[in-house]
Amino acid sequence: MRSLLIAQAIIKCFLKCNMLLSVIIPTWNRAHLVCDAINSALNQRPGEVEVIVVDDASTDNTAHMLADTYAEGIRVLRRERRGGSGAARNAGVALARGEFVGFLDSDDVWLPGKFEAELRVFEQFSEAEAVFSDGQNFFERVPDGPSRFVQNGLLEATRGQISWANQCNWLWTNSANSVQTCSVTVRREALARIGTKLFAEDLDCCEDWEFQMRVCHLCRVIVLPKILAHVRRFEDDSRSGRGIPGRTKTRDQELMLLRDRLTVMKRATWLKDLELPLANELDRFRTETANKLSELHG
Repeated sequence: MRSLLIAQAIIKCFLKCNMLLSVIIPTWNRAHLVCDAINSALNQRPGEVEVIVVDDASTDNTAHMLADTYAEGIRVLRRERRGGSGAARNAGVALARGEFVGFLDSDDVWLPGKFEAELRVFEQFSEAEAVFSDGQNFFERVPDGPSRFVQNGLLEATRGQISWANQCNWLWTNSANSVQTCSVTVRREALARIGTKLFAEDLDCCEDWEFQMRVCHLCRVIVLPKILAHVRRFEDDSRSGRGIPGRTKTRDQELMLLRDRLTVMKRATWLKDLELPLANELDRFRTETANKLSELHG
C-alpha cells in the first residue's frame, strides 16, 4: 500500500512538472472577475494546463477567494508590493513549466477550444514559435466594435487564412496595430531569446506592445485569424488610470499613453535590420506621437 501511494505521488509530480501550457494571469482587486479568466484557462485541456495567478498586492478579498475556490488547483504568487502588470507577468513567467506560455488578463476570457486550435497550428507549422489569434472586445459585457484583426488590418492581410506574420502586410511597429495580449501564445524555449524580463516594469501602459514587437522581431510568428478570446472592459477602478479601449480618454490618460508609447519607440534600438515599410512606419509613428505629446502639453 505504501509503495502504491509513493508511486501515485511520483506520477502526480511528474504530470505537474510536464504541463503542456502555462497560463499567466496577473490580477489586482478583481476578485469579482478573476475566476472567469481562471476557469476559461483550466477548461482548455484539463490536466495539461497550469494556471499561475500573480496577485499584485490586491487589497480586496482576492487572496482568500483564490484559496477557498481552487485550493491546489492553481498556483498563486502573492506580491507584497504592487509592481504593475509587467512585473506581475514577469514573476509568473519565471515559474512557468509548460512547453507553451500564454497570457490572460484577469478581466478577459478564452473561448472553449482556443489552445486546441493554436496547438494544431503549432503542429502544422513546426517552425512556428508563436501564434497570434484574434479577439473580440466587450464593454460591460456588450460587444464593442469589430474584432481586433479587423481593427489592425490582420484579417485583410491574411485574407482569413492561417499565415506567417512576416508574409502579411502588417505594420506592427505602430501600437495601433498591436494584438491583444491574451491572444499571444509562445513556445517557452523561444522566450529565453527575448530576455529574462519579457515585459517592461517601468511603464504604466504599452508594455504589452513592446513585448509583442520583440516577439514579432525575434520569433517566427503564425497568425490565426479566428476569434478565440473575449477582451472585456468594465467601469471599475482596476485599470489604475489607464483608459478603456474605444472610450474617450481623459487628458491624464492620454498623456500617460503618449509618454509610454514614445518611451518604447525611443529605446527600440534593438530593432535591427527592419524591413523598410516597418522601419518607415516606426519613424513616422514616433514623430506623430512626439507631436501629439507636444500639442497636449500646449
